[in-house]
Amino acid sequence: MEVIRFGTPGPTPPLLFVHGSYCGAWIWERFFLPYFAKAGYSGAAISLRGHGLNTDIDQIDQFGLADFIDDVGEGTKLFDRQPILIGHSLGGYLIQRYALMHEEVPGLVLLSSPSLSGLAGSSQHILMNSPLLAIQLGLLMSFGPSFADVEVIGGALYLNGIPKGEKETMTALLQCESKRITTEALWPCWEKPKKIPPTLVLGGDRDMFVPVSDFQQEAETWHAELKVLPDVPHGVMLDTCWSRVAGEIKTWLDKTFL
Repeated sequence: MEVIRFGTPGPTPPLLFVHGSYCGAWIWERFFLPYFAKAGYSGAAISLRGHGLNTDIDQIDQFGLADFIDDVGEGTKLFDRQPILIGHSLGGYLIQRYALMHEEVPGLVLLSSPSLSGLAGSSQHILMNSPLLAIQLGLLMSFGPSFADVEVIGGALYLNGIPKGEKETMTALLQCESKRITTEALWPCWEKPKKIPPTLVLGGDRDMFVPVSDFQQEAETWHAELKVLPDVPHGVMLDTCWSRVAGEIKTWLDKTFL
């Protein structure tokens, strides 16, 4: 498993960052990991199997929900105490499924994440708001970024403040996603959490991938603090709004765990 560590272990609880679809641990590395290290936190970002720099990327379609939940569990073993789980998009969905099975999870941050109702709402949201984006995501998932229009995908992920060349460079780092996970995660999970850890649900009103109704639903499920930020898109870790989003997470972490 690819692991990118950050910070020096200390009194703050460790953080485990879990990425979403089409990417890897690298998506946290540019801004978020240095920010939280400077804020006194430590932890790691992992790449799920078949993602990032893992050597099994050509086998990605063999991996599904159970495999990726196991990867989250392996990530928690990197530390001498249970980490707070921070998941973006599909990663947020995965850490919810993990928390249903593991009552020792100390905290969750669900960032631009689908709810336990599954990816059907997200898929409908994309189709209704941008059919062209849906087509390009299908090409990306099936064949990789060289077959997709990175301008369309980048335009949906990020706001207009990022220079076109930089936006295209970041979008070109995206990869194929597992067809198995995108199918399995469509179906709703009706299980209710037996134990609810402190949870922050954070999303943006400019998210082209996940509807605000999903944020509201997962906030209800996890009795969470909900923040829907104005002018914030889906790709929050690399967008110009990244510091505002990271600041909201830090404020909640400090208030909840320190």
